[in-house]
This record gives sequence, structure tokens and C-alpha cells, in this order.
Amino acid sequence: MLKSLNVNGVKVYNLSAGKTLPQFLDDAQKNSKSLKKNEDFRRRIELIQHFDFPIASQKVAVSENQQFIAAVGIYPPEIRMYETATLGMKFSRRLDAEVVDF
Repeated sequence: MLKSLNVNGVKVYNLSAGKTLPQFLDDAQKNSKSLKKNEDFRRRIELIQHFDFPIASQKVAVSENQQFIAAVGIYPPEIRMYETATLGMKFSRRLDAEVVDF
């Protein structure tokens, strides 16, 4: 379960609490148990690395097969492509003008 606490009426989640993927795999191998039935493993959260922009993001779109996420940032204008399988950025390109639509 995701650990959280209330600070001045605002929920704050501790994303570093719990096991990492290598720890889950190591425990499953030691105990000869399937991760399919492990509730902590099924409820874990994995974050996409470098999913931030210096100022803001205008638009985010997910591909039809849900393998890629495209995001457009402003100042400086930039487009980034992320791969959901690796949870990382595929590429980033700076642009000369602001993106209106994609």
C-alpha cells in the first residue's frame, strides 16, 4: 500500500517507501512465489523518468497502442517522446516555435 500522511490538510505520498522491482524479484525467487498474487507488487507505482519540463507542459498525448507518450513543453519550445515499456525518455527535440497542436 502507498504510504501517505496528512500535512496541514494536504495528503503527502511517500513514493520511496516499499520494495523496488529487483527486491520483489529477489524475494519471489527465494520464496518460489508468483508475483501475480502479491498484492504489494500489483499495487506498486512506477514513475517515468525525466517526465518534467523547465516551465510547463502544454499537451500530453498517448499513442493508440499505449507504448509511447508525447509531451510538448513551453519556453523553450520542446517535444519529448517517452516509452512506457522502459519508463524512460526516447528523445527530446528543441523547436524554433511554439507547438500549436499535434
